[in-house]
Amino acid sequence: MSLRVFLLSSLCAGAACTHLVGHAGAGEPTFVPLDMNQGDSETRTGMWFCPDLGKAEDVLPLTTRLWATKESVTGGVAMKCVFEKGSRGTITYEKEKFPAGSAGLTFYAKASRRLKLRVAKAEADVGTDWKKIDLSWEALGTTRDKPTLGWQLVLQVAGPIEERTWLILDRVGIETPRFLPDPPIRLVAGPDETISSKDILYGADNLTRTRDRAKARKPFQVIALGDSVTAGAQMNRGTWAVKGEEGVRFLYFAHLARLWEEHFGYKGITPVQHGHGGWTAERALAVIDKEVVDGAGPDDLVILQFGGNDLSWAGKSPAEWKTAMKKLIARTKTKTDQVLLLSTTPIGDVPKKSADITKVLKELVEEEKVAAADVLRLACYRGEAFAWAWLANEGHPGYMGHITMAEMIAPVLTQKHRSYPE
Repeated sequence: MSLRVFLLSSLCAGAACTHLVGHAGAGEPTFVPLDMNQGDSETRTGMWFCPDLGKAEDVLPLTTRLWATKESVTGGVAMKCVFEKGSRGTITYEKEKFPAGSAGLTFYAKASRRLKLRVAKAEADVGTDWKKIDLSWEALGTTRDKPTLGWQLVLQVAGPIEERTWLILDRVGIETPRFLPDPPIRLVAGPDETISSKDILYGADNLTRTRDRAKARKPFQVIALGDSVTAGAQMNRGTWAVKGEEGVRFLYFAHLARLWEEHFGYKGITPVQHGHGGWTAERALAVIDKEVVDGAGPDDLVILQFGGNDLSWAGKSPAEWKTAMKKLIARTKTKTDQVLLLSTTPIGDVPKKSADITKVLKELVEEEKVAAADVLRLACYRGEAFAWAWLANEGHPGYMGHITMAEMIAPVLTQKHRSYPE
């Protein structure tokens, strides 16, 4: 996520500028983006920035969303935070250590209204035009020699938030040894391209029996067999107050059950979780009888979610992944023909294979008469730079991402389509 902002001539006017003065030092000033071990905030927009949704009772309805937006100062991609009424207005980034001797934290920001943004012990005024904000380590409550803000960087819109508010951040990072007074920027504006759930859902007619069952308000199970996404890896990143079993109800398959119950107006859709971190589709063949076939009935819906491990570290081709998925489908169909496939989230160089994976997914739908949700296309439809902002790390959604996935998959039964981002 890049955070470069239009420098206003009035930048150093007013009280906020007491935090905007860098230290003199040897060498030319340099910008260093925030970085984690799976990418930095410039090349992977939003990576590791997560909303803090509060406690379990605060998560729904979802009032904080992050996505990548082309409105930016770095040539076409930044991070947009949308806070609905009642939102905590808080996003976090895990970053304990910063470069010694650097000037401080820098970013560009603009918002839908004038607001105050709290960062550690400092506050910054953000308006409706781009503004470069420089916060010295001293202003943030730490020292230039050993800058630290605890184990995570927290940005919070001063509340309460009484109306829908958006905040765009770009070029977030550190400047060293002093702040850059006027860095080069490349402004991009305009609306974001959206994608409809119609464009990522295939073979919905193959779930007609499940849809009819839901319309008749009859009970059924949603049995999810998958990898670490289904297991909920990284699900509570940012929202650390919601952990373990308490958070499973917000994972994509459980939220799907909730959305379908709400739409069809009854209780009785039961989510069942079988998630295995690091597993490929081929490895899942060893457990599908025990975890799916033995417990599924003819009227249950089975979700098969694999591909991230197959197509990354395991080195499988899309064709090899297809072969393994066919075997899983065959075993599932010994009990139920109501099957929903999910493609992978972006991980490693998988986004470069997006077109091939979509092709394979559509082939599976046609050949096996199942339904599918193309999660990878949802992530990559605008290109790799936009792919990660709704994830908690390279391949795993947090609660916000799981809820987003479920919202975009739910129309496979409800037929009430929606767009991303909204």
